[in-house]
Formats: sequence, structure tokens, C-alpha cells
Amino acid sequence: MAVNSVTGKTNEELERLREEHDHPTSFEKCYCLAKIPRQPEDYDGPVRYCVSRKVIHPHWICKHHGGAGSTEGLDKLAGMKHGMNASVKHLIEDFSDADQELYDWITQEWPEAYDIDVSEDPQAKYRFHELAVEMVRNERASGYIIRQGEENSKKVFGPNGEVEYENVPHYLSDMLQRNRKLVMKMEDNLGISRKKRLQNEKEADATEVMKSFAEVGASLITGADEEYDPGKWDKTDA
Repeated sequence: MAVNSVTGKTNEELERLREEHDHPTSFEKCYCLAKIPRQPEDYDGPVRYCVSRKVIHPHWICKHHGGAGSTEGLDKLAGMKHGMNASVKHLIEDFSDADQELYDWITQEWPEAYDIDVSEDPQAKYRFHELAVEMVRNERASGYIIRQGEENSKKVFGPNGEVEYENVPHYLSDMLQRNRKLVMKMEDNLGISRKKRLQNEKEADATEVMKSFAEVGASLITGADEEYDPGKWDKTDA
């Protein structure tokens, strides 16, 4: 997605900044220097680099380009944009209309769809609430990663001290993966995951088979107690 104005510095402008740099901390640790992936649609100039000085240890890149190894120094709203670090209370307070629609759909329609009477099971009702919150968190984080780009840059130093960059997964990727596993576990606990429903169906089928065997066995035992009648199975005229 394009931005509204040209941002960052060209390589030549960076070299001028480097020459003017007069600080005990190295130039590479004072500026982000990450390649800026998006410029206005009509921009056709050279690659530009971020010169934000709000870099974050240990990668020395600003929060906008993947330097978020910790939440230290991040503004309070940064976590709310994707919701991964937000408390349940604050996340719910920050729900957008789309978030609320997803939450309501899961808590109000899913129990009926899966034939779970939450009015008779308060624990199940609360579990659907927990599931809905985590699925909203999941959707917000997924959208945030897509908007930012699924890869970030990590600053590395070459053998001669030159600065290089390598693509690394978005810093939220691991948290998002853990959240998805949590959602799957919640669905299992509610008995609504596909795996759990198939398992329940197999168990129900097995129960029916055993019930049939038991009925046949009972009939055989009952029949064995009866006195032998050689003409019992003979056809008789109507």
C-alpha cells in the first residue's frame, strides 16, 4: 500500500549524514537504516532508507521496521493496533465494529450451530467468550501483519563491519502461531473442532455397534434358555 508522501533518505543522503556524524555511538546504531518498502504510487526515484533515531536494541531498527524484540519504548497504542499484547479488558474496549460482529457471531450463533445449550452450561458460555476474544485477537494480528508486510529487515554486520540487511519473519509471527494453537485447543475443549467432532462420531458409532452386539447376545442367551422346539421355524399355512 502506498503512502502519502516520500519518506526516508537516499543512499547519497545517507553518506552525507554519515560524514557529518559526530557521536560516540556508531552511525549504524543511531539510525534505523531499514529499506523503506512503500512510497507514493507516482514515486520512481531510488530506494530510500529510514533515518528514525528511535531504534530498538538488539537489531537497532525502529518499531515500524521490525525492531520490536521487546515492548520497551513502544507507545501504549502500538499493542492495541494488533491486540497481541493487550489484556482482554483493554482489547474488548478497543473493539472495532468488525471485531464486535465477529465476537457476537461466535458467542451467539456458534453454540446453537454446534447444539450446545449455554443457558444450562455457564462454563461453556464463558469458554465461547474466551474463544471469541482470542479469535478477534488472531484476526487483528493477521491483518496487521498483512498491512506491514510479512517480512521485516534485520540489520547485520558483515566481516568488514559493513551494514547489511536480511529478511526475517514479522516479529508477530511467532505470537500469532501460538495464538492459533490456543484457539485450536479451545475448540477441542468445547468439542467443536473438526477433529473432536469426528472422534465423537466414531465413539457414537462404536457405542451403537456394541449395543447391537449386546442385544444379539442377550437374545441368544434368552433363546438358549427356552425348551427346544423342532417345529418352531417350520413354515405354517396362513
